Amino acid sequence: TKLDRDFLTSVPSATPPFGNLSLVKNSIMASQARGLQNFISDLRNAKSKEEESNRVERELAKIRRKFAAGLSSKSTTDGANATLSSYQRKKYVWKLVYIHVLGYEVDFGHSEVLMLVKSSKFSEKQVGYVALSLLLRGSDPLMSSVVNTIRSDLVSGGAPSKSSGNGSQNDTAQSLALCSIANISGLELIQALHVEVQHNLVSKTSSPNVKKKSALCLLSLVRTSPNLFAGREFAPHIAQLLQDRHLGVLTSTMSLLNGLAGQHPTEYETLLPYVVHILGMLVLKKACSREYLYYKTPSPWLQIKLLKFLQLYPHALLEKDANPSTKTSIAQLTQVVSKILTDTDVSDSINKSNADHAILFEAVNLIVCWGTNGPVQLREGAMKLLGKFISVREPNIRYLGLMTMAKLAQLDGGSAEGVKKHQTTVLVSLKDADISVRRRALDLLFVMCDSDNAERIVDELVNHLVLADAAIREEMVLKIAILAEKYATDLRWYVDTILKLISISGDHVSDPIWHRVVQIVTNHPQGDLQAYAAATLLVSASPRRCHETAVRVAAYVLGEFGFLIAERPGMSGEEQFRILHQHWHNSDGTTRAILISTYAKLANLYEECRPLVAPVFARCKNSVHVEIQQRSAEYAAMREAFSPEAVEDLLREMPPFEDKEQSALEMRLKEKEGEDSAAVVKAARPSAAQRQRAAQAAAAAKAAEEEAEREEIEEDIDGDNDYEETKVQDSAPTGIPKEVIPAMRKAFSNLCTSTSGVLFENSLVQVGVKHEYQGSQGRITVFFGNLGSNLLKHFRITIDECDHLRMQKQGTEGLLDDEEGGGCSVAVRTQAKLLLLVEVMAPFDDAPAMRVKFETTEGVRHEYPLRLPIVATC
Repeated sequence: TKLDRDFLTSVPSATPPFGNLSLVKNSIMASQARGLQNFISDLRNAKSKEEESNRVERELAKIRRKFAAGLSSKSTTDGANATLSSYQRKKYVWKLVYIHVLGYEVDFGHSEVLMLVKSSKFSEKQVGYVALSLLLRGSDPLMSSVVNTIRSDLVSGGAPSKSSGNGSQNDTAQSLALCSIANISGLELIQALHVEVQHNLVSKTSSPNVKKKSALCLLSLVRTSPNLFAGREFAPHIAQLLQDRHLGVLTSTMSLLNGLAGQHPTEYETLLPYVVHILGMLVLKKACSREYLYYKTPSPWLQIKLLKFLQLYPHALLEKDANPSTKTSIAQLTQVVSKILTDTDVSDSINKSNADHAILFEAVNLIVCWGTNGPVQLREGAMKLLGKFISVREPNIRYLGLMTMAKLAQLDGGSAEGVKKHQTTVLVSLKDADISVRRRALDLLFVMCDSDNAERIVDELVNHLVLADAAIREEMVLKIAILAEKYATDLRWYVDTILKLISISGDHVSDPIWHRVVQIVTNHPQGDLQAYAAATLLVSASPRRCHETAVRVAAYVLGEFGFLIAERPGMSGEEQFRILHQHWHNSDGTTRAILISTYAKLANLYEECRPLVAPVFARCKNSVHVEIQQRSAEYAAMREAFSPEAVEDLLREMPPFEDKEQSALEMRLKEKEGEDSAAVVKAARPSAAQRQRAAQAAAAAKAAEEEAEREEIEEDIDGDNDYEETKVQDSAPTGIPKEVIPAMRKAFSNLCTSTSGVLFENSLVQVGVKHEYQGSQGRITVFFGNLGSNLLKHFRITIDECDHLRMQKQGTEGLLDDEEGGGCSVAVRTQAKLLLLVEVMAPFDDAPAMRVKFETTEGVRHEYPLRLPIVATC
């Protein structure tokens, strides 16, 4: 097999053959023992997995006996068998390595590996380091015994070779040690040897090969232990390495720098001029040795690493007060990126095309990182070039072109307008045979959509949904729903679009999508949207074969707004019930629960529906579905337990939903694609249509709030504040200011759903409530705090008695006095306390009233009528 051939020819030279090539070749030939070749041949000729496993087990037993033979009489301090010859030890260790590579467990022979590592012979040391990297981990106890040997190889690498006289054997020993450290990466090994690795990297006497290995080794150590050294102290050493003329050293150094800067970008920002200079030499001056030219492209791997580093600093072009040298770097960087854009084209050579396009796409990613801070001509040039790439036949280039164009199109400043020119090409890519290309085309269509082309793009996507694969349908449905909402100038078009999605691909319309339809219809009472939605959904639910999602949204909307169309022919309350109930037997428990609530609302509005609804409730009282059973029982008993007015209030239409900063659809898109996705960034930006709807809703809400405030004030003046009618003209107590009433209402509502909070507050007094309930009993504690700067006198509380509540009261001494001159005194920054133990004796629909009375030191009397947040819950 290829694995066997590669092992025989490559594994002995797992470390690149630096230095004397003849020495390495001799070691390879010596390592290819006949026994090893025969063993590999036996495994290749095995006819079954069981036969191979038996052969491996026999070989492991043989090697174990060889290692154990003679240990009682002669062994090393590490436990290795000293009677084995160098040839035998290398042969058996190579067999163990091969067995490990095949996936079998090897749990012995470590002492022999350590003995090979400590050998002064290169052929033995090479085998030992390869086995050490594969068979041992940093947590193994034996690693502590080999640390000094590895350190010695790192520092000196043994004596220089007499044949070469240039320390090539030192380089090879150091390289072997560095490779092993990088592969093992145990915390103890890192702490013991990272200083030596850094020294090899920055030492002026280290060869380029050792520097390359040291940089990559240090990168591996930093990934395991991120806080290995301080970045600000190490940055000058990196700057020195970036001035090396050897492109291999620069490439390895940039790999290390990208890893370090990715963790702590600010500590390496001073290296930007060095990076820009190197990139300029490669792109503008083509300064590159022949061995690093790849199809006439100067070191494309180094260019990519340099561009990736620059992407970590998107504000590099914003140096307004920069010195002349920084301005020169900025101008050079702009020139480099422009050169990459203009010189890159589709090539007949696949290898050259791949290298050039890899550089190009990183340059475009850099333009995207700059955003609107970068030059406009660069964004326009990148968009024009990408337009050519998304129409080529090569799928990889087309994929990257679509993905990069989506990132570029999300920028402001004309990029979105430029991408519209390629809308037809992108629509063609939506029908590509490669599903990954189709996904990127869908993302780009999503990003390029705006108020001008929204209807066309949405219609095209809906039409394509009929033919789309199941693997992409859910994503298409989600993005179509988001686009229809964002750019709907008429929300009736939005409702129609969602209904089309349900009819075409109802199984892929998730609950958040139809929930969002309900929210939008409920929150926009202006115009005829609610009536239009109710009529349209009633028609869509009329056929007996109707998707269950359509039944759910129709049931909810008709329950809330069906009364708006009840006077139309064929849309009476009875007809609405008949159309919805025909789907009862084909619906699941969740849909039936929604239908139960809709039936209750229809029965409340239309007398003719009550005889139709009652048998449904009676049957469902014994349903095995808990939610259906509970709803049926409660709705059936509601008219007996509460007054008609209370039932009317309970079953009225739902209030508007709270507008969250991010809709459920946007959050679902974020979960699927991640925060950095171009589609997620696009979805988070509100469109002009959304801003207009938000402004209209805010204006309507403000008008409704003002009207409610006026009604509340009039009601308080005429009804609740009855003390105003009996007050003495010359000594009338001060009541609640009108501007505080809206805050009081909100505080009361909050306390109805929370266990504690502030019921009322002004500059003099704060009333806080803490309450808890168990069944029909409750414990309410009311705190009255003095927020003013003077004593509050004659502080009294009165609570109206209610027939439906049995109440026990206990409070601060004098707090519950009925006499006019009684009460307690509340000092500054202190509290009076009232404890209420209540038990509900009968159904009720009104909160008990409480009056707070007190007098200031100036003789001004205050009286505040409040409501305790004791309300019926179900």
